[in-house]
Amino acid sequence: NTLGSLAVSGVFDFPKSTAGGSAIAAGATVYWNVAAQQATTTSAGNKLLGKTTKAAADADATVRVRLSQ
Repeated sequence: NTLGSLAVSGVFDFPKSTAGGSAIAAGATVYWNVAAQQATTTSAGNKLLGKTTKAAADADATVRVRLSQ
């Protein structure tokens, strides 16, 4: 019962893993991993976020995503 805001469209930065092999290419479909609180390219058990608008390297802590409905 807390007042807040919700965006359903737009481009936003989401946290991602910085481990080796965690790079995400531009145009990739990404999902939200609730347990890790991070964006991922793994669809199994995760919720669709959208597509990346900019590539993210392994060391990048965020990835830029255009939300999909």
